[in-house]
Order: sequence, then structure tokens, then C-alpha cells
Amino acid sequence: MQRISNKRPIAIDLFCGAGGLSSGLEAAGFQIAAAVDFDSKACLTYSQNHRKTKILCEDISKLKVGDVLSQADLLGKDISLIAGGPPCQGFSMANGKTRTRKNPKNRMVNHFVRFVREIRPPLFLMENVLGFKSIAQGKVVQSLRVRFSQLGYKIKLVTLNAASYGVPQHRLRVFLIGSKNSEKFQEPPPCFGVNIKPFVTVREAIIGDLPSLIPPGSHVSNYAVPPSTAYQSKIRGRAKKFYNHIATKNGEVVHKRKSLVPVGGNWKDVPKEFCDIKVQYSATYKRLNPDEPSITVSNFRKSMIIHPFENRGLSVREAARLQSFPDSYVFCGGISSMQQQVGDAVPPLLAKAVGKQLLVMLS
Repeated sequence: MQRISNKRPIAIDLFCGAGGLSSGLEAAGFQIAAAVDFDSKACLTYSQNHRKTKILCEDISKLKVGDVLSQADLLGKDISLIAGGPPCQGFSMANGKTRTRKNPKNRMVNHFVRFVREIRPPLFLMENVLGFKSIAQGKVVQSLRVRFSQLGYKIKLVTLNAASYGVPQHRLRVFLIGSKNSEKFQEPPPCFGVNIKPFVTVREAIIGDLPSLIPPGSHVSNYAVPPSTAYQSKIRGRAKKFYNHIATKNGEVVHKRKSLVPVGGNWKDVPKEFCDIKVQYSATYKRLNPDEPSITVSNFRKSMIIHPFENRGLSVREAARLQSFPDSYVFCGGISSMQQQVGDAVPPLLAKAVGKQLLVMLS
């Protein structure tokens, strides 16, 4: 049975994945009392890192709201926030074939609405990819505005760049925030950017203190040297060792292609005799520039994002750092699952910035 404290506002995280959104909201001051996801490996990661949260690894379409509240010992408790990111595959800009209203994964949004309708918390937070705004010419967002307004919520839709909040990665995410109070959500003021403070770079995040890697690598590793940047110190905390420094081992041809891409380059820099590359986006075979924030880390294995100085893809830990997960955060499952978990996650530092603004609305 979970112990619920009255000192911190209670939240439920739907479609919690590996726990990036929960981590940020917890850091902001919320207590995540319950979390739901269908991916068993992501749930394993979540439970490993959020031991005080009741995790329900179930299909949300088959879950009754009352069952969630009962299992998390929340019946009769005041729930301040319902948060979550319904599966984004149907909304992703990178997934043109699936970006339709009929994609079954888009229907998961209806279950988020169902939980809000039955619990009626003072706040809700729905996170999604940038393509969420434009699906069906914006009709999906407009429909949600109407449905939530009918429930008595004032709605705010904002697009935020994770790099503006200390994440070493340019990653645009959409947040749909609803409030039953008279006050609408105010965007968190950016802490990094032009005329503020330089963005955190790839070099500051992953270069120097992590050892060189010959794939596949090791699940448990020792640091190469002490932290050399403020970000590395922050992300390491008191950790004496770190986890998940593993990367996909590629064949000879793929390794050759990666070796031919210069810093900041991509698949276009691969000579024609090596260029039988079926997927050709700007992120395909992109070698990161160490002196800039990373490009968006989605599924970094499939897009073949390349380490700035080594001819390999990113390790799970390197990608997790670019997402602002602390080194103490352990990912579980096979390597493909871990890569997907990291790529799908909400960067905790971005979630923390949003969470702090939500707390202001509750005060």
C-alpha cells in the first residue's frame, strides 16, 4: 500500500513510459502517487527508479479510473494533477504514414480525457510532439479544447524548447494545460538562450568524464575522470559509477559510413559507393556538433545519430544525459527497448520547469 503525504500535491502520470515526466514533476514538488503504462520494459525502468509510486503496467483502455485510485490508495484523496503523454507515434512529424486521425494510437487521448472527466483535478498536463498541433489541420487540438472547456477547464497550449531549460538538446514539445482556476498557465521563463545564458552543449554533457566505448559496451561502468563541467557535476550527483553505457554494434559497412561523416554532417556526406541509405532525413547519420546542443534525440539508433568523436552511435547513457536524466537513473530491458525508452521520454529538466509553474497555480 502506498503512503500518501499531504505535504506535496498528488499527481497521476498516465502513459508514464520510463518516467521522464514523473521525474521532473517530482523535482518540482509533486508526489506521483500512481503511474500507468502498457510497455512492460518501460514499467520495469519506472519501478526501478520510482519506488514510492504505484505503477500499473496495464492497457489503459481496459482500466477503470476507480481501480487505479483503489490500487494506489487514492480513494477520497485530493488529486491535484493528472499528467501524461498519450503515445505520440500517430502525431510524430517523422512518421508521415501514421499521421492521421484514424491511427489507433491517437485514440489513447480519449482515455486521458476520461481520467480528467472522472477525477476532475484542478490541473491537467498533456504532453506531446510538435506534430500534435497540426494533425488533421489542427482539428484534434480544437476538439480537445472544446471537450475540456465543457468540463470547466481554461486551456493553454504552449510549445517549449527543452534547450531553454538546461537540457543539452533542441527538442520542441507541446503542452496542453488545463486549469479550473481563473488563472491560466504561464510559460516558464527560459533560463538558457540568446542574450540569457549559453545553451548547454553536447561537449558539456557527454565528453570528458565518460570512457571511450567499443560497442556493445558495459551495463555498469566507472567514470574515466572527475566531472569537467557544471552539467556533468549536476548529472552525476554523488554517483560513484554509472549504468547503461552500451551502444549498438554495427556491421562493417555501417561503421564505414559513420567514419566518413564529419562533425555536423549527415548522410549527404557519405560517398555514393557507400550510400545505400533508405531513410534520408536530416538526422540520418548525423554526427553531433560537440559545441552545440544535440539535435532531437528520438530513436537515436534508427536515425543513426553519431558520437561527435567516435565512429559509433550514442550509448544509452549518453542519450540519457542529452535528455537530462541523472546518471543514477537505470534503464531496463534489451538495448533496443532502452533506446526507445530514452528517445520517447520527456526531458526531466523540461518537465521540472513546467511543474514549477503548475505549483504556482496551486498556491
